[in-house]
Amino acid sequence: MSIPDIKSVLKIALGPSSSHTLGALKIGQKVRKFLNSLEDVEFNRIKVKLLGSFALTGKGHLTDKAIIAGLNGYEVDKSSNSILNEYTKVNKRNKIDTGIQKISFSKDDIILDKDDSSYSHPNTVLFTIYSNQKKYNKKFISIGGGEIEEINKNGNISQKKQTKSKGLTRIISECNKNNINIIDYILSFEKNIYGYEKNELYRYLGDIWDLMEKNIEDGIRKEGVLPGNLQLNRRAKEMYDSFIDNLRSWKLLSRQITLSSIYAIAVAEENASGAKIVTAPTCGSAGVIPATLKVMMEKYHYPKKKILNALLVAGLLGAIAKGNASISGAEVGCQGEIGVASSMAAGAICFLMGGTLEQIDFAAEIALEHHLGLTCDPAGGLVQIPCIERNAVGAITALNSANLSLLRKTPNKIKFDSVLDSMMEIGGDMSKKYKETSLGGLASRFTC
Repeated sequence: MSIPDIKSVLKIALGPSSSHTLGALKIGQKVRKFLNSLEDVEFNRIKVKLLGSFALTGKGHLTDKAIIAGLNGYEVDKSSNSILNEYTKVNKRNKIDTGIQKISFSKDDIILDKDDSSYSHPNTVLFTIYSNQKKYNKKFISIGGGEIEEINKNGNISQKKQTKSKGLTRIISECNKNNINIIDYILSFEKNIYGYEKNELYRYLGDIWDLMEKNIEDGIRKEGVLPGNLQLNRRAKEMYDSFIDNLRSWKLLSRQITLSSIYAIAVAEENASGAKIVTAPTCGSAGVIPATLKVMMEKYHYPKKKILNALLVAGLLGAIAKGNASISGAEVGCQGEIGVASSMAAGAICFLMGGTLEQIDFAAEIALEHHLGLTCDPAGGLVQIPCIERNAVGAITALNSANLSLLRKTPNKIKFDSVLDSMMEIGGDMSKKYKETSLGGLASRFTC
């Protein structure tokens, strides 16, 4: 199986969750296409059942509303209103408009079944679609990072776990053998496998970086309370203002570490507000990469092209993690989100500093290794506590991991690929209480 493409790892999405919001939206869009493919069939009702993590934390992630918005034709790049407003419009009319026909809808047609444990994946949704002639059943799962899969009538799901993608160790070996640098390898791979021309890919990453910078800028100037019943105040602006006011006397941590933390929180707060965001590799971990690359750019005055190359490296690491392991908090816990994001950022930073391929591997390995076992236990089912601050911690870990790797000259014993295998093993052993269900950990000790 080929490594996923970089565009599937770094992509524009809407917060607060790539799996629970963007994935749910895509599922709704997919079912809409199915409905419109049967032009001669008149549908009269759709019932939606959410299972597993979708049921337990779906309300806080707008999962139910994203599905209906997708059914009604909402698209991230083309729709001017929010998912919530789109859902409200459908709910007021009691109709889903597929563009071809209008189908009766009631909010009671969405069921969050928290007791059904028959699902094969924690992010599962079942559709029962009624017409005068027959009943149609559709089943989907959201596998992380906004990617979805349909489960067929035989119950078969993705084969991605059965056939592993090429790992980083093999890629490094091929680069060394053929005397090719990592950027040329990535560009060649993206063109040969996915057909992306070099200029096209750089334009795409340019838009990605522009949005990342915008998220930082917006996050450090906005005030107010984040959506949801936690009533959590934004804090990035006051932290940034306080740091700038005390810059000359600031002695605790370096400027880069402090700013990377603030920038990461700024982006994470934008995500929690439902803003347009970049999955890196998920919405919940969207702050780590922009925060670390921004401080590197500010300190060393790297040109934009250099930052885009760093995004290529980060994207490759994320694609390897996605292809050979998981980036879904509902599947493996937050080690698959913040842990992978931190490893992606660490490798990208190491690249910027002129690290060897082996040092890039080492940086990514250190960052992920020390996030192993990290739970996904969002308070109130919202991507706020502890998710926002975890982005800051993940950013600091990335900088430290790159720093440690650059100090080493001897080979490291453990490779990034091995840590990914360990992450999957730990994720499989982890209780579902700690995998985006809000049933255990910090979430169970926080009352709204």
